[in-house]
Amino acid sequence: MALLAVGLAVETYAGQGDADGTIPLPARFEGSPGGVLAGWILTAVGLAMAGPGITHWCGRLLQAVRPGAVRLLAGRILMDEARRIGRPLGVVCAVASGALATATLYETGTGDFGPLSSLGAALVTACTTATLLTAALESKQYRTRTTEALLRLGAPPTVLRTAALLRAGVLLAVFLPLTWLVGELAAVPLR
Repeated sequence: MALLAVGLAVETYAGQGDADGTIPLPARFEGSPGGVLAGWILTAVGLAMAGPGITHWCGRLLQAVRPGAVRLLAGRILMDEARRIGRPLGVVCAVASGALATATLYETGTGDFGPLSSLGAALVTACTTATLLTAALESKQYRTRTTEALLRLGAPPTVLRTAALLRAGVLLAVFLPLTWLVGELAAVPLR
């Protein structure tokens, strides 16, 4: 989280300066200070590194205040798999926040999006999403024995499905606002 905060601070500080140290970015962003690009990189790395911690925190949040069987199961699974799915989730969050910041810049008329920029954005988005889906599938395969044991003990399949939906819901409820907030803050220096 500290790296994320430092990245946002560097972006904001560099965005306030003059255009002496500009770096020519793709899609003709005029007058982009190099510090803003460094801040974007620090923010993306910070989100990727904070992903497992945020995922673990989501599991603890699910188990807070007298949890039932479904919430307890969902929270324990999230805490157990925080490292496996947290980092790809943080990277997807970083890519999505970068896309939001870029979309905000194009709405203000600051940049011009060309075909190679579109191809690059589509490639990065597809690769990060595929990595997240691969991590989720690996996590599901890792839990196969536990799921089979719970079913043998008489746990209804609806409990397992409800726990999976609860995990997905809490991750979306935490990561979507975080993505939006970081995307908006990342676009502030270039407006």
